[in-house]
Amino acid sequence: MAKDVRNMSQPLSTGLELVLNACEGELQIVLTDDERLVCAQSWNMVQRGTEILAPALRQIFELSDRKLANLRRIGCLRGPGSFTGIRLVLATAAALRRTTRAQLASLDYLQALATTCAKQERLLYGRKIWVLTHARRSLVHCCLHQCYGPVIPCYAEEAVELVSPAEAFARIQACAELEALPVFACGSGLARNRELEERLLASCGVRVRVRADIVSPSVEALMLLGRHGDYFPKDVEPLYVRPCDAVENLPSLAERMGMDAGEAVEELRDKLGRRPESAI
Repeated sequence: MAKDVRNMSQPLSTGLELVLNACEGELQIVLTDDERLVCAQSWNMVQRGTEILAPALRQIFELSDRKLANLRRIGCLRGPGSFTGIRLVLATAAALRRTTRAQLASLDYLQALATTCAKQERLLYGRKIWVLTHARRSLVHCCLHQCYGPVIPCYAEEAVELVSPAEAFARIQACAELEALPVFACGSGLARNRELEERLLASCGVRVRVRADIVSPSVEALMLLGRHGDYFPKDVEPLYVRPCDAVENLPSLAERMGMDAGEAVEELRDKLGRRPESAI
């Protein structure tokens, strides 16, 4: 029996795809339909993200005449970055997965920034990009990425690490000395540590191109990561890297509330070690 080949030449449809990011100072929402941009919103109010995200999604789908039930893919920027922002995105995506046909992909925030740099600078295969994002005072998330050209996301050459600005400088300088072409550095870790930016500019000259202005992913980079993501019918795990401030400050917080610091720490350890009783 002859095969029906009428539609075999048509590319596979990605359908409705949503990408969400709230890892740092912005809440970003990108909706595409078969890889064509439908809507992109950016809110510089990530601290109010819980009030903004759900109403914004409802309005985007209503105004674009799309149905939430037809959502097929959700790319989640899982970190590293803000605990609150990461939890907001992952909880929203988990809820949508349970109420739609959508599957979820785990996307890396530092990879999105590296890809933004690569696209803006029109970098070709093999170029090196260091991404530094603010973690806390005197600490940055640090990771080296390699460019794979204009249509493939950059990829990390190593796991993200938590280092001091001085250690980040030493790593970038050592890398720059080995590369024939200048390496790039970007991210909020530069923007919020001006002495690191100035030291790179003064000591490394043209061997390091500093892009301290790249502090959030571009829409194009988020779309590219979403397109290449691996999607599964399960929730995405967060990538925090740095320890939670609230956990480290628990003894002093407990004393302010009239509680015993030792008992508060022990109770927290007990609760963190318990297995969840709910299947959700």
